[in-house]
Amino acid sequence: VFLCVIWYTTSALSSNTGKAILIQFRYPVSLTIIQFAFVAAYCLMFMSPLIQFSRLRYPTRSILMTTLPMGAFQVGGHMFSSMAISRIPVSTVHTIKALSPLFTVGAYAMLFGVKYSIKTYISLLPLIVGVMLAFTFDVSASSPTGLFCAFGSALVFVSQNIFFKKVMPSGSQTTPDKLDKLNLLLYSSSMAFILMVPIWSFTDLPRLLSTQYNSHPNPFSFSLVCHFVMNGSVNFAQNIIAFVILSSTSPVTYSIASLIKRVWVICMAIVWFNQSIHPIQGFGIALTFVGLWMYNASKSDVEKGEKTMRRVEAIRNMVLPST
Repeated sequence: VFLCVIWYTTSALSSNTGKAILIQFRYPVSLTIIQFAFVAAYCLMFMSPLIQFSRLRYPTRSILMTTLPMGAFQVGGHMFSSMAISRIPVSTVHTIKALSPLFTVGAYAMLFGVKYSIKTYISLLPLIVGVMLAFTFDVSASSPTGLFCAFGSALVFVSQNIFFKKVMPSGSQTTPDKLDKLNLLLYSSSMAFILMVPIWSFTDLPRLLSTQYNSHPNPFSFSLVCHFVMNGSVNFAQNIIAFVILSSTSPVTYSIASLIKRVWVICMAIVWFNQSIHPIQGFGIALTFVGLWMYNASKSDVEKGEKTMRRVEAIRNMVLPST
């Protein structure tokens, strides 16, 4: 419970401080690359001889090939998220991200032919209607780019989950280069940072140089730097706490905790920015929460469908069953 409270708080702070930064400093790609740099730096600090929470694993080909796809997904998901937050409210972004179960079920049904029960499909209806009502009555939802980026972020993270369930070793399977939490976070963030450098060089860097060249006021004020430090710190904290909770609880418990986190982040964003909520928009957000709860209740049916998909693929690839 204590870890969950910290996780919810750091997640809300990460989104809200990110929005506060982007109000003053409208460079979402720069914010994303700085976040990856902070996470990698914190990982190295906690693995230093003075603290030594973990030992630094030297990179091997296997480690780099494992963490490269993770870094690529992180780049897409976080960059879309930052671009969305810079254009529309945090609560709207996370309400749209709550459609992740719909994208997951749709992807498994269309790509892998997985069939779900009627209970699962019914649970998705409140999600769809709730999200539609939530941003239909939002005055800032007139930014189609922001809405597109929020949907893009949700799709990238769903694709990441499907990719790792399909490709990465599971449960009892181990690899010689299996990484602990800090090393995994270090290498995935470092890979994401490296992949972000060319994107940042072509997008935000020319604009930042132009601002400096034209003798505009320095965009990095003291309050902005403080926001960056806080954002980087809580971003690292929410990542490492999520790993700890996932490793110490069952998948069902983790999914319930994630559901409550989504509700908490949306409510905190509304309070933090003193956001006025249209009654129908509030009803839409509440309906989204109901949909998430109903989807979580049918989670066992969803997991059964995913196991069926993996079994069919294993038979197709002539893989022997293991116990």
